Amino acid sequence: MSATLEIPELQDLKVDEVNVSSAVLKAAAHHYGSQCDKPNKEFMLCRWEEKDPRKCLEEGRKVNECALNFFRQIKGNCAESFTEYWTCLDYSNLVELRRCRQQQNAFDSCVLDKLGWVRPELGDLSKVTKVSTSRPIPENPYHSRPRPEPNPVIEGKLEPAKHGSRFFFWTCASPTVVAEIPSQGVVWTCSLHRKRLTDLLLTWTVGQREEGRRDVKREGGVD
Repeated sequence: MSATLEIPELQDLKVDEVNVSSAVLKAAAHHYGSQCDKPNKEFMLCRWEEKDPRKCLEEGRKVNECALNFFRQIKGNCAESFTEYWTCLDYSNLVELRRCRQQQNAFDSCVLDKLGWVRPELGDLSKVTKVSTSRPIPENPYHSRPRPEPNPVIEGKLEPAKHGSRFFFWTCASPTVVAEIPSQGVVWTCSLHRKRLTDLLLTWTVGQREEGRRDVKREGGVD
């Protein structure tokens, strides 16, 4: 029987949704990444180490709570300039920031004056950082597989292969045409030679007659 799977209660999964569009998220992305940097990285570290979303519900709630508080502060202090900024992005082609620099400057100045938020420089949010966390380290944070068991000892004497080494194979190295029969095609013979796998294989093509391709009959050779 399969093991019992523990599923969290519905009340543990219920949180207030952040109901905003993609243009709003992109307009607030730089300041959001700076203000909610720690809870987001704490959540991603938990997901990477645990590989189980059920063990990271508390970290996920903190991410959701930080996002809600972030947009509430913007709405209470810089709603007008922020609305003009994300509306410009929404109406521009491909939501490009370069087309809305004037509205971006007004929004950055507003949050700097009223909230003290400084827009991060380009590349600051993508730097590798260390996360200080109080969560205990899992037993196997890298989820490495256990070392495989060694191969069993072969008892008895090992005999050589019956047909020799598989490093060699048999091929027809030099086919010799014997005759050409109109009803049967080309008749040829060949002598068998043993060649290494690394040697260049000799290939040949049988011509196609006007009435159609004929089968090739081989004498004293291999198909």
